[in-house]
Amino acid sequence: MRRRVFVDSWAWIGMACSTDPVHPLVVRLTSTCVSEGATLLTTDAVLSEALTRLRYDGGWLVAWQLADVAQRMAGHGQLAVEYGNPDRWQRALEWFGRFTDQRFSFVDCLSFAVMAELGIQECLTSDPHFATAGFTPLGRR
Repeated sequence: MRRRVFVDSWAWIGMACSTDPVHPLVVRLTSTCVSEGATLLTTDAVLSEALTRLRYDGGWLVAWQLADVAQRMAGHGQLAVEYGNPDRWQRALEWFGRFTDQRFSFVDCLSFAVMAELGIQECLTSDPHFATAGFTPLGRR
């Protein structure tokens, strides 16, 4: 089975904003994953979160360009987008309730549920919550 790496909002936003301090790191990590044959995977919720943040902070064009990049990556088989469903929602609620001492966003909990379901360990993020939940963030410095 091909290596699969989850892509969090941190990476999408860092990829889209060339002025973001993490942009070079995100581009390098993403390029390395793709060149090594990994399939990148994200959720519709993560993309929604990233596109909304970009729309608010960077403007419509930046958000639209990211949507276009994600669609092209998916079209070339470099990205798979997983969509929510009632079972995933329930598992995300379980993650949300399990870590009452953490400030996990619900989108993060949905990401954890999808990653656990699909057996994905690595993620393009620097968010320490992924490590707390037992995953391996590739963007941690």
